[in-house]
Amino acid sequence: MSRVFLSRCPDYDHGSMKKIIAGGLAGIGFDPREFRGKRVALKPNLLMPSKPERAIVTHPAFVGAVAGIVTENGGHPVIIESPAMTALAGTLKKSDYMDVIERQGIEVADVAETMVLFYKGSRRYKRFEISRALDGVDIIINLPKFKTHGITYVTGAVKNLFGTIPGLDKSKWHMKASTPADFSEFLLDLNEALLHGFEKRKRILHVMDAIVTQEKDGPGPSGTPKKIGAVIIGESSVAVDCVAVQVAGLDIEKVHTITGGFRRNLGVDSAENIEVIGEQIEALAVHDFIPTTHSFMTSFGARWPANTAFFKNMFTEKPVPEEGNCTLCYQCRIICPAGAIGDSDGKKKVPVYDYQKCIRCYCCKEICPKAAISLKRGRLQWVLAF
Repeated sequence: MSRVFLSRCPDYDHGSMKKIIAGGLAGIGFDPREFRGKRVALKPNLLMPSKPERAIVTHPAFVGAVAGIVTENGGHPVIIESPAMTALAGTLKKSDYMDVIERQGIEVADVAETMVLFYKGSRRYKRFEISRALDGVDIIINLPKFKTHGITYVTGAVKNLFGTIPGLDKSKWHMKASTPADFSEFLLDLNEALLHGFEKRKRILHVMDAIVTQEKDGPGPSGTPKKIGAVIIGESSVAVDCVAVQVAGLDIEKVHTITGGFRRNLGVDSAENIEVIGEQIEALAVHDFIPTTHSFMTSFGARWPANTAFFKNMFTEKPVPEEGNCTLCYQCRIICPAGAIGDSDGKKKVPVYDYQKCIRCYCCKEICPKAAISLKRGRLQWVLAF
């Protein structure tokens, strides 16, 4: 049985959040006095530089509330995060984090140096290159923002730990694990490695910002902010995500990181074995949350022949840059793990895509700062719908 704390939290008021989060930690059996004398990693979602109201990043006030609890109990909070494309310092500044960091004296780790984390107990992927700063902390607090996602259907506690892998190295993993099912298995392997792979095991707590979430085509600029008004806390990333998905009224079966986590018994083996404390799911559930529209989430789309170029071009959406919105910043080209994006050919002021190479990871759409990349349906996609 895994215990998950769920509470209503209508806004980002510092005092209210601190009280709720401190109560939630105690509720799941964690005594905040355990922070005393410890270096505590704070791992927010900082996908890209973005104002908090767009719900792309974990709200800085939310991170500040957690940091305040750590500090007041004698701990030393350290922000450890590696955005996909931009430097951490610039991302923090443009995402309105600096006021909280300076006011509360929060350390920001240098994430440039890496280390190899090896865990032989992983199912498929056993070796990970992560930020070395994580080796120097005693406790990790994962601070995900609940959002929709083009590959994993939603991004929450399980997916947020992908940010422990430095910058553009993330793209290599999209190439290695190129289907939704494979990528989800990789994320679960990474979660297990972070739990068991360090020489000295680190306790990991998951404190989710589900106050203002993202619906539709998240997790980047194409998504739409959606207020749920909840804080969700637990020690199992899978259990926390499961509760969040139920609060949003989405289908657990479409989230491979949850169903796969159940099969591994990664903190919990079923939704029925999650003890929800605080408020019940029904009390906070929303009934108009709009999920991602990407069709590649289906179990059929995660298997052969979905990973062939013909299938992808005929039956799945392809990312298409839109002339007029595109500024030719080429962040899409830089992040593309398949090398499928080239310079503009001069006919249109947009990058040129090679859809034979494109693996449909949608990293380009996720990272585009102008939300200038849309998805065009495959020619025979109606067959899958039928």
